[in-house]
Amino acid sequence: MICLAVDTSSKFLCIVLMENERILRKFNQDKARAHGQLLIPEIQKILKTQKIRLQDLDCLAVNIGPGSFTGLRIGIAAVKGLSLALKIPIISLSSLDLIAYNCLKLEKTICSIIDAKRKQVYAAIFKNSGTSLKKQKKYFLGPIDDLLVNLKAAIVFSGDGVGLYKEQIMAHKNINPVFAQEKSWYTDPAVFAKLCYREYQNKKFKQAKDIVPMYLYPNTCTVRKKQKKSNAK
Repeated sequence: MICLAVDTSSKFLCIVLMENERILRKFNQDKARAHGQLLIPEIQKILKTQKIRLQDLDCLAVNIGPGSFTGLRIGIAAVKGLSLALKIPIISLSSLDLIAYNCLKLEKTICSIIDAKRKQVYAAIFKNSGTSLKKQKKYFLGPIDDLLVNLKAAIVFSGDGVGLYKEQIMAHKNINPVFAQEKSWYTDPAVFAKLCYREYQNKKFKQAKDIVPMYLYPNTCTVRKKQKKSNAK
């Protein structure tokens, strides 16, 4: 299985070319807002360096979020376009899952938290067996305190939300928090490759038409309500 995986959900541009779960080539750098300019050229460089043609790919993979709205659209559009042109399937993964799997070896309950702006977080809670993770509830979107009120005992927190809400997490006496290092807050290419290969083995594929960004916000959330005119004179 030769797979090209793309993650544009965060400030890091992550591209992984893999054979099964072995990484052949990767690009993983903090490129802030340059994903749109760099994604296709870097894919071309990776393939050329490994002497692999697009036609040699068996499948594609993409992080569908949640994360940067603009970033997600860039990565998903590129992968969908390649999928349609090459007629190969897509593996989709969530950034919350990818972040959690960075902490698998800690063998504690894991909570991934990503800044969702508007004083809210995207989050997911995983039971950790030490070899695999099982999501405990639906993906969460809301204020950090609404998430923390239902948590207790020892929990590993990872994701860029840690940088924003560490003090609030520590203030909850029912939680014994462990904070992942900053390098674990974003997609790890090795974890990306491993999870892609697992999904490939389990034949969890999607077609381009079925790939959409995981925003979690309702479709109407960005519509501003018109302010009522004041009757005051």
